[in-house]
Amino acid sequence: MAIGRSAPGLTTTSDPGGAEVTQVSRSLWSAFANARSETALLTSWLAVLVNRVPEATLGVLLRPDPAAAAYVPVAVAPDPRRDLSGLGDIAQKAIASNRPSSTRSGDGEISRVASPVQGPDGSAGYVVVLELKGSDDAGVQQALRDAHWAAGWLSAQLWQDAARDGEARLRRAGVALDILAVAGEHRKPAAAAMAVVNEVQTILDCDQVSIGLIKRRRSAPKMRLLAMSYSAWFRKRSGLAEGIETAMEEAWDQNASVSHPPLERIARAVSVAHGEHVRRSRTSHMITVPLSDEDGPIGAMTCERRDTDKPFDEDTLLLAEAVAALVGPMLALKAHNARWFGGRIVDGVLHVLDVVLGPRHLSWKLLTIVLALLVFAAATVKGPFRVQADAVLRGQEMRAVVAPFAGFIDDAPLRAGDMVAAGDLLVRLDDSDLRLEELRWRSEIDRLISQAREAQAQYDRAQVALLEAQLSQARAQLALAQAELERTRLIAPIDGVIVSGDLSQKLGAPVQLGEVLFEIAPPDRYRVDIYVDERDLPHVETGQPGRLSLAGQPSEGVPFATTRITPIAEIRETRNTFRVEGLLDTTPVGLRPGMEGVAKIEVGRELMVWVWSRRLIDWVRRTLWTWQP
Repeated sequence: MAIGRSAPGLTTTSDPGGAEVTQVSRSLWSAFANARSETALLTSWLAVLVNRVPEATLGVLLRPDPAAAAYVPVAVAPDPRRDLSGLGDIAQKAIASNRPSSTRSGDGEISRVASPVQGPDGSAGYVVVLELKGSDDAGVQQALRDAHWAAGWLSAQLWQDAARDGEARLRRAGVALDILAVAGEHRKPAAAAMAVVNEVQTILDCDQVSIGLIKRRRSAPKMRLLAMSYSAWFRKRSGLAEGIETAMEEAWDQNASVSHPPLERIARAVSVAHGEHVRRSRTSHMITVPLSDEDGPIGAMTCERRDTDKPFDEDTLLLAEAVAALVGPMLALKAHNARWFGGRIVDGVLHVLDVVLGPRHLSWKLLTIVLALLVFAAATVKGPFRVQADAVLRGQEMRAVVAPFAGFIDDAPLRAGDMVAAGDLLVRLDDSDLRLEELRWRSEIDRLISQAREAQAQYDRAQVALLEAQLSQARAQLALAQAELERTRLIAPIDGVIVSGDLSQKLGAPVQLGEVLFEIAPPDRYRVDIYVDERDLPHVETGQPGRLSLAGQPSEGVPFATTRITPIAEIRETRNTFRVEGLLDTTPVGLRPGMEGVAKIEVGRELMVWVWSRRLIDWVRRTLWTWQP
């Protein structure tokens, strides 16, 4: 905040006489009602406020100044010559908090109050600061109430200013949209630009309006005049056209509006080319606004007036900028769509060359160098060529435990995933029927032996021979029943891990003869089934080394060697593959049959560019051969 030592003000004097006070109040209200300028209006309003607060000895009205980036005094009453430096702290406090504030001097003789006046955006549009002499807390509160009550007029002024600005923006937007609609009726950029300059000349009351676009703006940019108002044809290489193009390039280089004579808002813009064009032509006033799209400035629009008594004002400049903001992207799009295919390729190549060879974009230059080195290395350096394919770990041998006869499950202590030793019980079948069968045949044997003895006692040889035959049959049936009883206990044939089978949830369930109940694989002997794509199969041979990376152990590559290539194709994930078998060189801890991963078979060393592009080369060859007659 910056507070000066003086500002326009109104000095008043009074004495205790009531008539003189009344006369001063009337004169203050008369000055406020008859003010002809903004400074006089604000000063008289502040004087009325100071007069209404009995203890007030000084009043200051502050307003934000965008150019100074601070709040500056716009009115001081009653004495504009007073030193205002002591009011800075209380004013800054009110601005920071955006709430009324008060403070008192060390001796308590002087009090200072500050009340912000909020504008439409919620910030302080004005700050009223009063200095009170010999005021207590009640007097300070009353002064703040009076300042707040009187600030309603200032708040109304702020809202009126905001409403006028909004109305002006809406009007400019409506005009710009109408011009955009007119330009949108034309397909070619030159016709659209001609429609725009004709409309702008009428709306802005100009004598000449021109539009130019940058050609080859990414490399050696040059402004080219595209259209001049109410001119179906103009000489592009004339001095007038070149002067306008130079002025447009001046605005394009700065990417800002330029005027000559300079307007207050854009007074810092360089206008050498504009001044030169004004001196060499009949133009008296000239403004140029840039046309831009998402990539930056693409051209400019120039407005000229010849009458020295009709200078451009701020509202005209804002309207021209609004039109340029809407028309610029549309003209850029139309110009882009109007190019030939070759021109688009050239623009793309020039853009790449500008990025790679231009003065900026260091990261892109480094990336280009790295890519060039990689391409050179790939075309000259040989690297390892590996065939990659999905792989599954399986046991080198697989032993099956099957049901020896039809029966029912009595006990199943183990299931898939358990480690077993040879002889461990896997499942026990119900043997109650078999034991009854054994008892029946034992009884039948005893009966036949008794009958045979009776026949021998009677010397009946024929009967003895018949009973001997039946006795042999009964003993065979007994042996069969005993053999089946022994097979009710199914044990592990080898040491290993149960790969499949879980009967713990099927106790009492029936099984059929020959049904596979368990599969057991040895824990230390594995093979790898590699499903190689048919396109890579010509490069694979038996005996080639490789490494297997399992999903469960991705950081540990297990070495293996191919042992067999099966001639049977399988479809895996819509690809035609052939199964290649391999044996592991070592058996790490934690391997289990059924684990999946990725295998890489070492084929040899080839050029890296061929390794990376072999699939594309094969596809091109196959496609060309297919198209051949």
